[in-house]
Amino acid sequence: MLTIVHLADLHLGASYSFLSAEKAAIARESQFTVLQHAIDYANSQFANAVLIAGDLFDQPKPPSEIVKRTFSILSQAHCCVLISPGNHDYLCADSPYLTAQRPEQVYVFTSPVLTSFPISDRAVVWGAAFCDQGASIPLDVKLVEDRPNLLLVHSDLKTHSGYNPLTAADLKTSGFLYAALGHNHEYSGMRRAGNTVYACPGSPVSVGTDDTGRKGFLFGQLAEELKFRFIPSGGFECHSYKIDFTTLASDRMLEQALTALVPKNHDKVCASVELVGERSYEPNFPALRQALDAVFLHAQLTDHTTTRRSVWRYLNDDDLRGGVTRSYRAKMDEAVSEEEKSRLMLSLRYALAALDGDALPSFDNNASGNII
Repeated sequence: MLTIVHLADLHLGASYSFLSAEKAAIARESQFTVLQHAIDYANSQFANAVLIAGDLFDQPKPPSEIVKRTFSILSQAHCCVLISPGNHDYLCADSPYLTAQRPEQVYVFTSPVLTSFPISDRAVVWGAAFCDQGASIPLDVKLVEDRPNLLLVHSDLKTHSGYNPLTAADLKTSGFLYAALGHNHEYSGMRRAGNTVYACPGSPVSVGTDDTGRKGFLFGQLAEELKFRFIPSGGFECHSYKIDFTTLASDRMLEQALTALVPKNHDKVCASVELVGERSYEPNFPALRQALDAVFLHAQLTDHTTTRRSVWRYLNDDDLRGGVTRSYRAKMDEAVSEEEKSRLMLSLRYALAALDGDALPSFDNNASGNII
């Protein structure tokens, strides 16, 4: 059985320009912690290889201290570490992949076309390097017949970009048992195209506020049946949250809504909090910002709420809105139960939203206001 750890898009040395200098340093430290975790995990599982599908570094010529620390961690691997450079750490004349002293177990694919590397007699890994910010790597190679063939490349699975895009059709006819891919920062899930299983593990550490979703790497067991596990990295993450104000009537209720969103690793989270819906009271925004800063490593607050308007605002108008409102008022006067009144109130608010060209409201049926 062949066992591998597959990761990509660590972007070691990323600037984290949206954070303060102190917090950016914490996020960059988290990157190295995650790399150490991946190597430790590979060792604990007696992995045969660690496959890194590009963008290990955030730039083609990272500072020497970042390179030195990275290779120091990789030197602790008990197996081979194979790297296919991507669009951020592409191979150039002064690339550390060519100029720095690499650990003996670290092998870097340096050709723009696929070349092979044997994992003892267990498998063959085919990889290639980006030699510029873009690439198009053909998959037409003569595979080794008597052992599993794996693919390791940086590749865009989402768009037809210049970042070596691959489709399911490309992989279906490739003949590879497994394609270890990188580039897209969101975990793709395990996919199959014909006899080829493929995946992009996503970035194990967030590098931007829009870099959300599950963060980790993959551990795979390749035998008669391929089995993969997604291993959470535990590093710095960015999350987007929405808090609907429509059902909130006090800062206490706002605090409860926020508390329900807070993850266990909140001290490693950059949170983008968006307030939406209709606001029935004026919240204490300075206190809210202070609370977010105390809970998260970094927080950004955006207010997209609107002040709640009375559903009876058009009652005396001599137009379609007024006619609709008066019709519903009459029906509510005749309603025999609170449940029926709530349904009518819900229907009226949807009708007014449609007439005003507003987004359909999300709200508590009981927050109907007083009938005048």
